[in-house]
Amino acid sequence: MQKNNLNLDENQKLYNVLKEINPSSKKRLSEELFITLRNSILSGELPEGYIFPNEIELCKKLDIGRSTLREAYAPLERLNLICRTKNGTYVNSESEIKNPMNFDLVAKYSHSKDIMEFREIIEVGIAYSAAKNATKDDVKKLESLVKLMKKSFNDPASLTIYDFEFHSELARISGNELFLIALQVVRVSYERFVYNAFKKDLFQQSIEDHLSLIEALRKNDPKMAKTIMRGHLKHIKNVGLLD
Repeated sequence: MQKNNLNLDENQKLYNVLKEINPSSKKRLSEELFITLRNSILSGELPEGYIFPNEIELCKKLDIGRSTLREAYAPLERLNLICRTKNGTYVNSESEIKNPMNFDLVAKYSHSKDIMEFREIIEVGIAYSAAKNATKDDVKKLESLVKLMKKSFNDPASLTIYDFEFHSELARISGNELFLIALQVVRVSYERFVYNAFKKDLFQQSIEDHLSLIEALRKNDPKMAKTIMRGHLKHIKNVGLLD
């Protein structure tokens, strides 16, 4: 009985998380579901052995089609985060999830130096491509995110979220879906790393760097964007997070 009650409580947590999803025009609902479920599993919010409600019940609760849910489940299964059987869908055990081929988990436990090197390689390319493709609307979206960052001056957790959204938006603007996926799969480690950076008084420098990146995109100047991104990442290195 206790186990059943536990699963009921976790079901309610799941519903509460998923009902907040508000997909943007750039992202399908199934993608939003996948990202939200993936992050909930990696954070432990949905623990190993958690049994999802049956598809009919879950779809009815979320007011979505079964095809949408199955599209969200498919990449979770490929990442070995869940197991789908005739008897239901459940979260895999930690030992099953920790597979060398599971990049999500490898990234989650990576050293900060590895995350920094990853960012230096990936994000310089993202900035370069984004500057080539940026439109006025793209620039406005980035400006709105910087405004949110400024309002969150004393809140490192919110700053971290808006920072990730800013860099994800750059990846989207680049037009290369692989860039966006690359950032998403290291989100947990990325946000932990950035959170610590903001706690070390990187706020003002980060705002200046983000505004400079926006200016490079406004001018559609890829070389300028690449140089600014390199400098931005160097500033992060200089706060001493890699010791």
